[in-house]
Amino acid sequence: MQVENNITEKNCPEGECCAMKRRDFLKNTAALVGWFAIGGMPLGYTSKQERDYYHILLISDLHLPVRKNVFSSQEEQDDIWGKKQALLKTVNDWKDVDEVALLGDLAARYGNEEEFRVVDEYVGALRYKYYAVAGNHDYAYEDKPKVTKKGKVKKVEAPLEMKQAKLAAFQKRYHLPSAYYARDIGSCRLLYLAPDGCRSDVDLSREQLDWLKQEIAAHPKGPILFFCHAPIMGTLRTYKPKINTVKNTVQPADTLAEILANVPPGSLWISGHTHTPPTNDSYADTAVNRANPNLVDIHTPSIDAPHLYTNSLYIYKDRLVIRTYDHNNGKWLDKLERTFSFSGT
Repeated sequence: MQVENNITEKNCPEGECCAMKRRDFLKNTAALVGWFAIGGMPLGYTSKQERDYYHILLISDLHLPVRKNVFSSQEEQDDIWGKKQALLKTVNDWKDVDEVALLGDLAARYGNEEEFRVVDEYVGALRYKYYAVAGNHDYAYEDKPKVTKKGKVKKVEAPLEMKQAKLAAFQKRYHLPSAYYARDIGSCRLLYLAPDGCRSDVDLSREQLDWLKQEIAAHPKGPILFFCHAPIMGTLRTYKPKINTVKNTVQPADTLAEILANVPPGSLWISGHTHTPPTNDSYADTAVNRANPNLVDIHTPSIDAPHLYTNSLYIYKDRLVIRTYDHNNGKWLDKLERTFSFSGT
């Protein structure tokens, strides 16, 4: 399988690669030259087993270090933090991961410097290059909460200028070449989306929507892989009131649906945001997750939870495979494995 990794972003600064560990920048850039001859491995990769796929680990809603407003006791916080550390060790021991997609909400709640220092340390410990997209908790709120008269702590929506500044800081911090950008892996087009509209939690600007339309038109044979914090409206059952609402789906939903109607067969929208676990009956129900005949939403659970899961995306020459790993029990959930043919069958 011949795999190319060409980065063609909007306003890429001096050809700088996307969000990867700073200390590994030169090593990873050099590795691009030797990625995947047929059946082979990237240069310097340690696996002894030849393979015919490219593996992207999907991690979403890290909420680092821990959402204290959700897990109030120190015992809960310590337990979840310990599980996050164990997850890091587990995935770093895997021998076939090529890169990681971080699907947003890296920061716990406010997206302030204190939270991002923990994020930097955690993702910096990944032994793979990574590509990040921002979630609402990375940019949408003020650095400090509001405390009500009754002592309740509430996050405060940031003004537009602060949201834009936080998105710019996120882009700079993780070496993103632009607010949104594209790459190629083999015949797949990878599009990384940004909440640059700043109206809802995940809102795409008019400029970005136009760019999406152009990208889809330019790659009719696909498939196209979309990496976005929020899912598409209607791709989960409404198992609680907040699901399938404006705040919990990418916006503007109607305009986006018109644009996505033209995606090539086998395309995937890879999201997080809703924290939907694999135990939910619509988590991996393709009939529900299907946004249109050629596009399925892959929902990725949060790792800020008592039970941790990650998804993995395997790119073959003729198909995509999604697998879910149960980190608490140390096993793959084989019943949730899904295959998507490039022909759409």
